[in-house]
Amino acid sequence: MVTVVRRTLHDKIFIIALICAGLSLFIGTPQLTAINWATIGTLFALMISVQLLRAMHLLDTLRDWLLVKSHDTRQMCQLFILLAFGGSMILTNDVAILTLIPIFLTLARRQHLAIAYPTTLIIMAANLGSAFTPIGNPQNLFLVTFYHVNLFTFFKLSTPLMLASLALLVALSRRLPRLPLTVTPTKSTPISRSQIGLAGGLLSFIMLGIFNLVPISLVIIGTIVVGLMINRRVFQYVDYALLLTFICFFIFVSAISHNPAITHWLNQLTQTAPSVYITGLITSQVISNVPAAILLANFTPHLSALFLGVNIGGLGSLVASLANLLALKQLLPFNDEPPLHHFLIVFTALNGLGLFILGLGGWFYLHL
Repeated sequence: MVTVVRRTLHDKIFIIALICAGLSLFIGTPQLTAINWATIGTLFALMISVQLLRAMHLLDTLRDWLLVKSHDTRQMCQLFILLAFGGSMILTNDVAILTLIPIFLTLARRQHLAIAYPTTLIIMAANLGSAFTPIGNPQNLFLVTFYHVNLFTFFKLSTPLMLASLALLVALSRRLPRLPLTVTPTKSTPISRSQIGLAGGLLSFIMLGIFNLVPISLVIIGTIVVGLMINRRVFQYVDYALLLTFICFFIFVSAISHNPAITHWLNQLTQTAPSVYITGLITSQVISNVPAAILLANFTPHLSALFLGVNIGGLGSLVASLANLLALKQLLPFNDEPPLHHFLIVFTALNGLGLFILGLGGWFYLHL
């Protein structure tokens, strides 16, 4: 318990969110009813299931299998990008980054690779891949619960973006150097079918709750019970700081939403689908796409435009997605290679390019 509290109080993202929530009290008066407890509870259940998956070493096994199949450094990087893209759909973009980035950096250093370019592509892949599912990232989880989206509607929205994102990543990855591998990883112990079945069943149960096919309270209680029965230690690895950060986001958004001047301004910016889309893209660059989604959802019925705006808006600036900041934290121990300023230049250039290409594609898609 002490370790969990200490880790939470030392989380810089939570501290920043807490300060912002506190400062927002001078702008407007928040309402505790504005906190979407269904989203918080679902996120908590999802974190428990993800920690169970990590305890089963599912992602590690898949990673090692992909590395064994690599013939050169380009293919190794492409498989990591693919794993981040696909893994984030189920395990969230945060978990994909926290798991893959340190492993990739260690392997890339052994291969004497320049790591700024491939690392950035892995981060982009995690952000873009997570947009495909309702459990892939926090903003999707919120949008599904806020707008009460059904399964068909959601995947109708997310599939075109997923295909376009995959095409972009494949094109960008072709510029990676192709060098022979100097270290061949060993195969890891296979995972039992029962573990895979349990993981898949738990995630499916949570999905039923997200789409209101099962009471979300039952999903939360059921997930907690499963976690206690299988491995109680997973609860100490749940990111409670992220849960508290979300609560701070809701308070921050509620406070500024009750300021008449800001409310009037946001109402003017969210009258049409194109304006919601552009506002979502721009707002995400400044306050991150999760609080941007929470803020703008209160002012618009244009789900498609908001979904595309905040998910594509995860590209661009370093603060556009919380996952970007988590990736930077993983990179800091390796900041001598590449130098941090060099990484930030490459990161900004590639994300800016991705934001421009997918942003333009999203604009035309909304006008079809």
